[in-house]
Order: sequence, then C-alpha cells, then structure tokens
Amino acid sequence: MFECIQAVDERLYNRYLTLERNIKSGSNSFYDAYLDMLEQFVKVVLTSYNFDVDSKCTCGKILLNDDVQNLFKKTLEVDDFTYKKMRDYTSKINAHKHRGEKEICIDTIVAYMKVFYDAISAYCKVKSISIEGFDSDHYSSIFKVYERENLELRAQANALQSELEESVEQNRLKEKDLEEFRSLITKQELEKLSLEDQNAALQKKISKLKDIKISSMEEKLNKTIDLLLELQAAVVENRAIAYAVGDTICGSKQFESFVEKARGVLPAASKQLGKANGVLSKAVAIAKGVNKIIEGKRNNGE
Repeated sequence: MFECIQAVDERLYNRYLTLERNIKSGSNSFYDAYLDMLEQFVKVVLTSYNFDVDSKCTCGKILLNDDVQNLFKKTLEVDDFTYKKMRDYTSKINAHKHRGEKEICIDTIVAYMKVFYDAISAYCKVKSISIEGFDSDHYSSIFKVYERENLELRAQANALQSELEESVEQNRLKEKDLEEFRSLITKQELEKLSLEDQNAALQKKISKLKDIKISSMEEKLNKTIDLLLELQAAVVENRAIAYAVGDTICGSKQFESFVEKARGVLPAASKQLGKANGVLSKAVAIAKGVNKIIEGKRNNGE
C-alpha cells in the first residue's frame, strides 16, 4: 500500500518500514517511529518546493508556520482536518512519551496511518506518483503478528528439542550434533531479545534442530543397514533349512547342495537391499535440501 514512498524518498520509506515493525510488535515505540516518519515527510515536501529547512526545528514547530500551512493546504490541497491532525498528533506523541504508555491499540494505529496516507497521497497526486487506496485491514492483520509467530515458533522449537533430548541424554548422537545441540540459544538468552529478534533466533534454532534430527535419522539408518549385512550369513542358513524341510529330510551332502542354492539367491537380495539403502539416502538428502531452502527463504525475508 505504501510502496509509493520509495518513489518519494528512500529515507522516508526506511522510516515507514521501522514503523511497520513496531506495529507487528504491538510496541508503543510506534509513536516515536510515526513522528520520525511524519517529520521526514514534511521535510521532503518542503525541500521539493525549495523551502529552507532548519534541521534543528521540530515537526510540530514547522507545521505551525503559515507559509508551510499554505503549501500543504493550497498547493497540495491537503484538507483542513488532515493538516490539523498532523499538528495534533505531534503534540499527542510527545504526551504519550512523557506518560510512558506501554500499550497501543489497533484503532489508534489505523487513525494515525489514515492521516499520514491522506497527506502523502495529496503530495503523490501533485507529483504524478501512483498510490494505492488506504487499507485499514492491512494494519489489523499485521498488528502483534510477531507475538503470534513467537508462540508458534516456540512450540515448534520445544517439540523438536523434546524429541532429541532422550538421544542426547543417552549419548546416541554424533559428537558434532551433540555440540550443536548444547550450543542452542537458551530460554534466558531468548527473553533478553525483542520479539522480532526472538523470532529470528527461534527460526535459526529450529533449522539447527531439524539438521540434527535428519543426521540422527541417517545414523540410525546406517546402523540398521550394518545390522542387516551382519545377518546375511544367518539368512543363507535359514533359507537352506527351509529348502531342506520343504523337499524332505535328507543327508549332509544334500543339505550342502541346499546351502549352495540359498547362496545363489543372496546376490539378488543384496541388490534389493542396496536399492533400499539408496532410496533412503536420497530421502535424507532431499530432507536436508528442503530444510536449507526454507532457511534461505526466511533469511531473505520471503
């Protein structure tokens, strides 16, 4: 909805992204981020119309200037309500900061964003910059989304960690995997981070746990295959007995011929075992690849 901001000013767009992160966190830092964004927008507008802008002058003081008011209301055709709200919100934000309010509600966010939207859309119209319509549902959908994601990621990380704890206690993992498991971020370390950073840390933790789990599965698979190979001799003898009993009880020479017959079947069985091993190994490799792709997309913010 506000992609047009990039066409207006890159620094303004960065301030908007900071604002969205505060909305996703449900943080009262929204007020500071909103004031930074509004101040940057006002200065961008003034600069584009060759106004001398004092870098030390606050946004509230700038908006009280008659020439600035005429620019916004007459040249840009910003309506009186929107302009008054721009001035009003600068003073309200300072009041919020002084009172130290910790909570913010979605209705407040939507009201503030609508005022900013009306102001910047007027500027975009004059500058022939395309802008989409205002969508209040967008802010409702992202409000405190970090909190919801955090609960989901914690549940996933805890489930994976619980699955592996028995293997860790019984020392059934590779040394490298044990070291990786023991180096995972702790709950105490996690609580010191912001919600956004917690989610990023949890995603990394989940990725590591999945790698350890896949490695554990691979280790179990290899041990199972080794055991099956060790049982080949017993399989040959059992096949011989089966042939002997099936045909009739016979002497030792005849029994030896049955053993030779059973050995002839062994290469085919080994071949099938090799195929099964190949399929399982490919499955493990695919699982690893999928995990890396998911991690890559998360790192790229997709």
